[in-house]
Amino acid sequence: MIRVRNEELAYQFWTYTDWYGQDPEFKINRGSDRFVYLPGQGIIGGSFDFYFYFHRKKLPIGYADFMQNIKEEKVMIADNYK
Repeated sequence: MIRVRNEELAYQFWTYTDWYGQDPEFKINRGSDRFVYLPGQGIIGGSFDFYFYFHRKKLPIGYADFMQNIKEEKVMIADNYK
């Protein structure tokens, strides 16, 4: 559980799809690996690790940063829920 605006409780979930043994096209467009759900509102945030991983050479993020984001379970949350 995480707290969002006004101390509301939201829930963070992991989706599970193996990164290995998948078609490369699927890995590039896999969707959110983690998402945040707020009861009564729906999904208000998520992580898009696949995007940052496959575009890391174009972004100011290295492999170590990518792995740290996963270990810390970082997600992007819509501004109006921060």
